[in-house]
Amino acid sequence: MKLFSHHANMPGTRIGLFRSNCPIDQASLVVIPAPWEVTVSTHSGTALGPETMLKASYQLNAYSPEYTHIPQLNIAMLPISHDWKILSNTLRHDTAGYIHALELGIQAPILPKSVLQKINSNTRLFQEELKKKALGYLNKNKLVAVLGGEHSVALGLLEALAEKHEHFGILHINAHAALYKAYQGFNYSHASLMHHALKLPQIEKVVQIGLRDYSKEEAQVIANSKGRIVAFLNDKLQADRFRGIKWDTSCKKIIDALPEQVYISFDIDGLDPSLCPSTGSPVPGGLGFDEVCYLLRCMVAAGKKVIGFDLCEVAPGEHLDWDAQVGSRMLYQLAITTIASQSKGDTNE
Repeated sequence: MKLFSHHANMPGTRIGLFRSNCPIDQASLVVIPAPWEVTVSTHSGTALGPETMLKASYQLNAYSPEYTHIPQLNIAMLPISHDWKILSNTLRHDTAGYIHALELGIQAPILPKSVLQKINSNTRLFQEELKKKALGYLNKNKLVAVLGGEHSVALGLLEALAEKHEHFGILHINAHAALYKAYQGFNYSHASLMHHALKLPQIEKVVQIGLRDYSKEEAQVIANSKGRIVAFLNDKLQADRFRGIKWDTSCKKIIDALPEQVYISFDIDGLDPSLCPSTGSPVPGGLGFDEVCYLLRCMVAAGKKVIGFDLCEVAPGEHLDWDAQVGSRMLYQLAITTIASQSKGDTNE
């Protein structure tokens, strides 16, 4: 396998993601950018996530001492789809005022049935296009990831993977459960991702961590799932740490709950909001960057095979560079974890 380089001494050279010179046809991992934010809550801007993280990745020294034995830069990102961006902006124009009114608790304008149907049908069309694109690369034996955009963009990749794998689990890192059947009238809301994912029989388990803002309805879905959904609530994880239980012990419990094949679905608001202040729906508390990185390394050491991932809800804000810097670094950690996991339990540790 050809190894591709990082142009560390050429900071102005913008070749590709992480300044890698890897062409798409030779990449081990292909990243599909999804500039989509039709149903996003509270703060908009996540459609700009792929673009801002790409730019931030030029500043990253793409090297991990834990995985010197693997090709760390055989990663390529597809061009950002202009058509997807235009469609997202058009639909967002229809939804923004309605969502904003609901969040303010005032009488929201009623969306005409035709507008709601247009939003739901076009969102589904977008997801099917993403699924088709993902399948094209999966059929070439490449690993595939999605870079959002709002979290609903992950459904297309999950459906593609369900056509390639008989069974797998999801490690869902999120402040929210995303288990609503529909949210604010939208069938394919960012708050409904896991509801739709669980319709896929190939997904045998969803393990949620970072969860700290969810409804009674969603809690009942978890309780009634007969173990198909396992939630490691943020309050419980933090209480364990305050009682002296090591994070390593908690990581082992999380990993033991997962099947051998794992998809990682990562909403950046699963992290402490100081790391993602501009994300759509920030929630106090959450995971630290190093905690997540350690969990990912433990997954590889335990022999879990990561079959794909998404990273969503990263948005630029007042401090334009910070969210993108954190997002691009987490993207790299997810990417090398996915590549490294193809060789069971093989790390330099």
